[in-house]
Amino acid sequence: MTRLSGKVVAVTRSIDDRSLAPLLAAEGAEVVHWPTIEIKGTSDPDVLKTALGSIESYNWIVFTSQHSVTSVLSMIPVQPTGIRVAAVGSRTAEALSKRQWRTDVIGVGGSADLAKEIKKSYPLAGVSVLFPAGNLAAPTLQNSLEAAGAEVTRVEAYETKTLSMDPTRILNDLTTGVDVVTFASPSAVETMANAMDDGWSKVLQHCSVVAIGATTRDALVAHGALKNAVSVANPATFAGLVEATVSSSISTPMREHER
Repeated sequence: MTRLSGKVVAVTRSIDDRSLAPLLAAEGAEVVHWPTIEIKGTSDPDVLKTALGSIESYNWIVFTSQHSVTSVLSMIPVQPTGIRVAAVGSRTAEALSKRQWRTDVIGVGGSADLAKEIKKSYPLAGVSVLFPAGNLAAPTLQNSLEAAGAEVTRVEAYETKTLSMDPTRILNDLTTGVDVVTFASPSAVETMANAMDDGWSKVLQHCSVVAIGATTRDALVAHGALKNAVSVANPATFAGLVEATVSSSISTPMREHER
């Protein structure tokens, strides 16, 4: 028997993103999709192209998601010489490694952790950093690097678009029975909380809630979740999210029709 047999797990990623759902299904979960966001290419590729055209003038390039890796490497597949590379999370670093890009620093948590790791080993005063980011990426990394004296150029590498959600369908799913709901980004939390309105509290009350990292957990807390009620993946990867889901599912409240 696999570890999530008999459990229903909601995934809030894009319906086209098959990174997480197959891992949950392999553990026996019945996966329901509550897509909150859609990832698209940058709305102004010329700005990104211009920045990458002068990439050798930068000391660092930092990646906070696999989406930014995909976007950048589609334009410059070969790693330029003389630039250091930093990445948030092992999956982002792995995406770089698969394309033969060397990563100098990997942050095991979120953007704040990456900034700390860079500052531990490298002076940042006067250092130029290129930050290809999603349009909704938080300013955490940029602010932290700039506070240490770096000059950060942020350019949009991809666009996260929020999707229209059907609160009635989600409430029906909750009535049928959902054990765990997973969130892999703060924007997914924001989108669902706003779409559900009064029904959002039912999501928090009737499901175990799992976040991929501290930033996503903080978004859940900001929208009413109790901090100690949110399980956080460790490490902040899809595999870690599955492990947190397994652990969380053990303590899932009994469904109404099972009482």
